[in-house]
Amino acid sequence: MQRQANSICIRCGKVRVFSRKWKDKENGKGSTVTHEETICPDSECQKLVDEKFQEMKDRRALSEERKKTIVLSRGIKSRSPIIFDTKVKL
Repeated sequence: MQRQANSICIRCGKVRVFSRKWKDKENGKGSTVTHEETICPDSECQKLVDEKFQEMKDRRALSEERKKTIVLSRGIKSRSPIIFDTKVKL
């Protein structure tokens, strides 16, 4: 029997179970962080949840990419050289 998590599935409401656990250090140094992955006991439900999260992740990445291109294009416009007309008589 799998150990149950303290959370419930966001789609079906069943109590989630632990899938895996691992320890990690950020950039190989610093504090050790313990990660625990939980999944829905219903595999079909979990597939749908994973697909939905992947769609959200893709939309977020696309939004961040668009934001970077907007910032870069603004930076290029503001750095364009100012050309003065030297033939203007005062």
